[in-house]
Amino acid sequence: MRSIESVGGAIATIACLALLFAMPANSRAGSGQAGATFSMATIRDRCIAFDQLKEGRDYRECRVSEFDEIGTVDSERYYYAIYCLMAPDAAGRCGGESAEARYYRERAVAIFTRRVSSERAQLMFARADEDLGIFSYEKPRFVQTPAGLVLEIPIVVDGTGHGNATEYYLRASGAWMPIESEAWTADLQKRLPDGLQIWKGVWPDLGTMSAETGLYRDGDANCCPTGGTARIHLAIRERRFVIDSLVIDRPP
Repeated sequence: MRSIESVGGAIATIACLALLFAMPANSRAGSGQAGATFSMATIRDRCIAFDQLKEGRDYRECRVSEFDEIGTVDSERYYYAIYCLMAPDAAGRCGGESAEARYYRERAVAIFTRRVSSERAQLMFARADEDLGIFSYEKPRFVQTPAGLVLEIPIVVDGTGHGNATEYYLRASGAWMPIESEAWTADLQKRLPDGLQIWKGVWPDLGTMSAETGLYRDGDANCCPTGGTARIHLAIRERRFVIDSLVIDRPP
């Protein structure tokens, strides 16, 4: 991993950050040097440190795969970086065109904030996992919803199911508060007619607060659900996703 700039007063900074950005109790992976500040050149070109991950043991190379601005909220600009973390036993190199290089391209993510008047950015959020083959990370984004502004951090569970482990945060009173986003999928399964199941990840469109998923029957091939489609309309209430309505389209 390339070196990063040090910063004093880390304890005080982290305490302030905890008030700004509340993390869920079951957050996976480490938050890096939460609260540390960096030059813009550094966050564009260099990796941060991730808690619980050690170079040589968990990865042998780290590189910024993608960097861009997310947007501006309350006079703060938000940026994200997605990182290649190359497994110790992988043959490829970050930035290459091999299958392994592509596979490990999106194995960590970080979000930084910078006040318009400042030349330095602060690390607000970071995610990586000791098992580099579990999660991949996509570009975070802001979405305006009926409940307010939401920060969506897409996290994909590897595998044919394309599982959804995305984290969502609602802007409230100048802070980002976590939205509970798992219970509604369990509720969805309970509402399905007998004999129908969901085998794939369900990915809500926050712009329309809607989602849909194919329904499987016993004996279906993984590629091809035959039980119809569930069409869901969602709402955010008390910082939880809830099912507002559900329509089951059965095959003819």
